[in-house]
Amino acid sequence: MLSRRHRIDTSIDAKTETRTVTRARARATARLWGTAGLTLALLTPVAAATAAPSGADAATARRAAAAQPRAASAVLPLDGYSDMVVDAVHSRLFFSDPIRGAVVVTDFNGSVLKQVTGLSGAAQLALSEDAATLYAALPGADTVAAISTTTHEVVARYATGAGTAPRTLAVSGKRLWFGYGAEGDGDIGSVDPTTARPVVTLGQATADGWYSAPALATSAAAPGVLVAGERDVSPATFAVYDVRTATARRTAERRLPDAGDTQDLAFSADGKNVVLASGSPYYHQVLRTSDLADVGRYPAAAYPNAVAVAADGAVAAGVDSRYGSDVFMFKPGARASHGVFEFASGDTSPLLLPAGLGWAPDNRRLFAVTRETRQGAPVVLRVLTTPGKAATETVLHIPSTTPSGARSLTGRLASDLPFPAGTTVTLTRLAPGATKPVTLPPTTLAADETFALTDRATVRGYVTYTASFAGDALHLPSSTSIEVYIR
Repeated sequence: MLSRRHRIDTSIDAKTETRTVTRARARATARLWGTAGLTLALLTPVAAATAAPSGADAATARRAAAAQPRAASAVLPLDGYSDMVVDAVHSRLFFSDPIRGAVVVTDFNGSVLKQVTGLSGAAQLALSEDAATLYAALPGADTVAAISTTTHEVVARYATGAGTAPRTLAVSGKRLWFGYGAEGDGDIGSVDPTTARPVVTLGQATADGWYSAPALATSAAAPGVLVAGERDVSPATFAVYDVRTATARRTAERRLPDAGDTQDLAFSADGKNVVLASGSPYYHQVLRTSDLADVGRYPAAAYPNAVAVAADGAVAAGVDSRYGSDVFMFKPGARASHGVFEFASGDTSPLLLPAGLGWAPDNRRLFAVTRETRQGAPVVLRVLTTPGKAATETVLHIPSTTPSGARSLTGRLASDLPFPAGTTVTLTRLAPGATKPVTLPPTTLAADETFALTDRATVRGYVTYTASFAGDALHLPSSTSIEVYIR
């Protein structure tokens, strides 16, 4: 256990022996409590260090190691990444690489089966409803390519028109819908590949004024419904279209002042709602498909960038986080996550890539596409099982102005996941010469995750105070100690 010594009466003795702990870069979402006296924080599980709290005398400690959820991983032969599609019928994964102009095919373990090349700027992918054809948007060729999911060969190319640069795709029935257009000139088009000469129709949403190719989403659970959202601007506009015929008809539209930079969209399992992953706000919004009204949220963390919904309704909400949890698991409609995945932490930690989540058909495996921040790092597929517990952070504070004989112990317990009501922190005091600490009265967290206790024992010399959280079904344990000299 790490500790820090300091002499205390009504002021701090500058000659007191101290041990300095190296400070590491703060994680962006660390919630340390500001102090004017002594503070020490110990976190679990690994690798991210917290910021030193404010005040002239403070120290921080790195997180202790803890077990992570099980995950198999495989390096993918990708220079870049745009999208992933899960083919439940053939047990295949498809990844698009816009830099190499390729689609990589793997099994569910990440073993490479085929690389389909010659696909200029390969962007978003979409699977036909019978899983026989994979479509790939090719902005570099003004084309949408059709790839057989059995032979993994290109079987057709649909030219969308010079300068259209299609980037986003969605399938509804037999028809393929695509977002296209340069910045300031976005629109939606469609392809009917069932006719002898496939028909491409542009300008399906010209009057709606999309800034660029909008993000698109459809679901077999909501036949004939297409949801679109702004990708490159904030605030973002979202719209719903009736696409049961060859002509898209807008049925709902809404501008969300707090939303922007849409990274991913996914329908709920019943098709009644759509879940948004956008850079802001700092949670995954849930909108009703019929009118885009707010119907809930999945409070993951800052910078949502991916979302995937399993057949049983389970929601995996991903975020772009270097120092916190990366994926939060929710039961349908739940307001609190029941488990998290944290890949690692640090300056070169693996980050979840935008639209980088997908469920296996058994609803027990989650596919995640990640990449470290260091230059030249490979793209890695992680097959995740058994969501873990969230890291916690226990902070203990003893103000330097506390007089001898009665001292206030205050602090905070923080985590990416909320704590249930009645959560307690255990405080102990180890007096000079004692071998066994004295447990102070139980301390319950307040609504803002803080705790406070007054210790009235009269002691002299070095005294060690420890605040401990034992952990629970959703949270890992953590503790912190401060050793002070009281005259």
